[in-house]
Amino acid sequence: MPTKDELLDRARDLAPAFRARAQAAEQARTLPRESVVELLDAGIARILVPARFGGDELGLDTWFELVREIAKADASHGWCASLIVHHAHYIAQFPEAAQQDVWSAGPDVALASSIVPYCEVKPVDGGYRISGRAPFASGVNHASWVLLGGLLHGAGPPDWLWFLLPKAQVEVEDTWFTSAMCATGSNTIVSDDIFVPDTHVIRQTDLLDATAPGSALNSGPLYRWPWVAYAPLTFAAPILGAAQGALADFLAATPARRTPAGQPLAEITAIQVAVGRAAAAIDAAELLLRRIAEAPEPPSLELRARTMRDYAAAVELILPAIDALTSLSGSSAFASSQPIQRAWRDIHFAATHHALGAELNLSHFGRTALGLPRLAGQDSY
Repeated sequence: MPTKDELLDRARDLAPAFRARAQAAEQARTLPRESVVELLDAGIARILVPARFGGDELGLDTWFELVREIAKADASHGWCASLIVHHAHYIAQFPEAAQQDVWSAGPDVALASSIVPYCEVKPVDGGYRISGRAPFASGVNHASWVLLGGLLHGAGPPDWLWFLLPKAQVEVEDTWFTSAMCATGSNTIVSDDIFVPDTHVIRQTDLLDATAPGSALNSGPLYRWPWVAYAPLTFAAPILGAAQGALADFLAATPARRTPAGQPLAEITAIQVAVGRAAAAIDAAELLLRRIAEAPEPPSLELRARTMRDYAAAVELILPAIDALTSLSGSSAFASSQPIQRAWRDIHFAATHHALGAELNLSHFGRTALGLPRLAGQDSY
């Protein structure tokens, strides 16, 4: 079983190739097959897999650090890598039969998900039948299993269910035509009256409260974390890594730049101040996210609210920093071959993810801090 440091060394070794492929991957609107093979061969799918299935059963901190390193090279590679790591944790929450089906041949499995409840759900003997079009399934082109969401309607409020099924049972529509995060291949999954057995279904509320079946099956504390405490890390970590990569690119390029009058840009005080401000903001964002990833145990309700706040706050720190670095890079930075303009586009796009939204995350913390009761569903995305 590799250590955290060994996995990070593997990620750093792979990063230059990911950076070299980033522009072609963006044009292809999906990760190159070589990158997917390298990620799986490096063992990243195993990081959060239970040890009883051959996984490493490491912590959120390993996930965070590895994704950060990859995203420095390219945000889309980091995003897809983050999901490969994260989805294994989801599978560990399912009933035993589902875990056996996914990992029976080994833990190096990539999944994709579109868990917003787009699917229509019909209960039948032994399970459910689902139908629907589920967009934004990042990494579905290289996945072998998929997770879909749907609402089960009954006498009371609808129940949000997650369904696990082989990708071979669904269709994938090529719908991912975007101006950023292009290489994630976040296409649409189409299901048409597909049967999913009870053993391959979990309730979203059980994930939220850390009471899904896998919480009892897998002994590690990692499998008893409430959903909102770890899920947004999937998206925040690649945003941070992309910003850190952009800062490194800016610092490497700027000493050679001159004003029209020939003065080195690096000697201009305003440039120095702007760099200091941007770097401090990115560092502050890292500290907020690192505090979440390195927490020793599942958070209480109060810490859960702070965690949600900090995900949103970290992104709010990064956005003006990448704006400043891109603006200071000048018009030449917007050439399609320049990594900084890609990072700028990708960061802004990724920051729109609902899990990182300020209105949801900050207001939940504010209510908690002010002594107001939790709103139903507020600490959930």
